[in-house]
Amino acid sequence: MSDERYNLVKDYRCGYFRLDPIPTDSELSEFYQSDYPELLEDGELADDVSRLLQNDEAAKREREWRRTTWYSDYKHIFEQEYPNAQRVLDIGCGTGEFLTFMENHGYDTVGIEPSGRIGKAARTKGLEVYETTAEEFAISNESDFDLITMFNVLEHVPNPSEVIQACDKLLSKDGMLIVKVPNEFNPFQIAAQKLLDLDQWWVNAPTHIFYFDFTSLATLLSDCGFKVHSKFADFPMSQFLLMGDNYVKSDSIGSNCHARRVKFEQALPDEDRRSFYTQLAHIGVGRNCTLFATAE
Repeated sequence: MSDERYNLVKDYRCGYFRLDPIPTDSELSEFYQSDYPELLEDGELADDVSRLLQNDEAAKREREWRRTTWYSDYKHIFEQEYPNAQRVLDIGCGTGEFLTFMENHGYDTVGIEPSGRIGKAARTKGLEVYETTAEEFAISNESDFDLITMFNVLEHVPNPSEVIQACDKLLSKDGMLIVKVPNEFNPFQIAAQKLLDLDQWWVNAPTHIFYFDFTSLATLLSDCGFKVHSKFADFPMSQFLLMGDNYVKSDSIGSNCHARRVKFEQALPDEDRRSFYTQLAHIGVGRNCTLFATAE
């Protein structure tokens, strides 16, 4: 664990793990407005976001990969479930890559990004992005969003159920919530940890507060009044560790593993990639888990 002030405890109702104690709002606000953006820019956190902030050839490759694989895959899934959707809210929109993708496909978009320095990068693209939280945004906005997306957000917040309830308030009738979180304590991680005698490298305090998998995320959504319709995985990065590529100990190996993952995903026909990741979701494998849900 990166910060010894915290322990890790399991919630036996939902099945997720969380930090104990949970960081206070003031501690998190200070971290995300000061340390977090600098750590991103230096590449010490969230390598994918770090690449996008550089705005160089690596950023261009990252955007192309996102557009042609997982953005397109998600769009394919929710258009099957909700073909008449028009208005999209992306919570934790970062530099606005998904919003831009959706605008280019004819959707009306709004973003929320609590980190001012990161949200500024999205606003320079002409996007409508607010520096606030989902809970604060829900107080002054009506339920008129057909789709709400949260990609790698829920693990960062101290109150996941309150964030989901805010989404419920903001969704239009029959609207869809799409939540993506890291798939932690998954079978490949545990096997790699034992094989290579590693610490729990995926535990990162205070950046990640909650640690979900497919089952615990689905239970949390159900407790908040949502019904899961579809689930989707992505590439199981810990597979590289099991094959001898120890990216935990080497940034250069990590970059190489990411490049191989990108090559694999872009080489597969769309239908085959989507089928593969749908099947991985059913056995709980993949670096991230994504659930598509509607309010019951």
